Amino acid sequence: MRLIGHLKNEDSARTFSGYLASLDIRNLIEADPEGWAVWIHSEDQVEPGQQALAAFERNPADKKYQSASQAALAKEAVRQREEAKAAKRFHDRDRIWVKSYLAPLTLSLIGACVVVTLVIGFYPTFYDFHWLAIDDLKFGFLTEIKAGQVWRLITPVFVHLSPLHLIFNMVWLRDLGGMIETRQGMFKLALLVVVTGVASCLGQYIVDGPNFGGMSGVIYGLFAYIWLRSQCDPASGLGLMSSTVWIMIIWYFICLSGYVGPVANTAHTVGLVVGILWGAAPMAKRFMGG
Repeated sequence: MRLIGHLKNEDSARTFSGYLASLDIRNLIEADPEGWAVWIHSEDQVEPGQQALAAFERNPADKKYQSASQAALAKEAVRQREEAKAAKRFHDRDRIWVKSYLAPLTLSLIGACVVVTLVIGFYPTFYDFHWLAIDDLKFGFLTEIKAGQVWRLITPVFVHLSPLHLIFNMVWLRDLGGMIETRQGMFKLALLVVVTGVASCLGQYIVDGPNFGGMSGVIYGLFAYIWLRSQCDPASGLGLMSSTVWIMIIWYFICLSGYVGPVANTAHTVGLVVGILWGAAPMAKRFMGG
């Protein structure tokens, strides 16, 4: 910071500070033995600050300084309220776990996954859950769905292939789904689950056929949505710790490598893309509007 001069009293200093703020010149005022010191944060704004100070000292009673100062103070008050609002709504991982107890849709989805997986048993074949899966390609593309069995587009997400598969997905569903539901409502979570679930199931079916199951495509969709929305709209109340982001990204590439066995990588990718696009929507709207 650079000192550009002094003013005699606090009222004048505060008025001038507000005027500088209205010019987007970041500044700081503080009392010292010579009166009230005026500091400028950025080196490239020192000269404009000095010119403004000289003009102010020639005519401190000019109404433009008072008006600009009041407008700057009002703008700053609004900014502080928005920051406080965003901070209040922001959740870290520990708080999300507590709040997810109040997320009935999230808990219902977890219950449905557990019940379906236990009923059909772990390590099911295609025929063990044929009434939930998208139909086999050998019978024609989406034959049974075209015949009216539209539930097959989403129901594969409720089927899990091992205890570890189920536990891993349910932990993330409780965390991510609970955050969205408690901050943005049950309807938003339901819409996200349906859209990412259908898209990821269709993508996986088209690329690798009907033998798949699991909520992981939806999980990656919820993860990407929260991640991008928190960046584009801080007041949304959504947020992830950097460690969570890294865990999800690293696990995505581990699965993609094939080292952990057969994984529905296409479902992961489709869910991730849908979540990114959905989460970034506020930024796209601002860009289009601008």
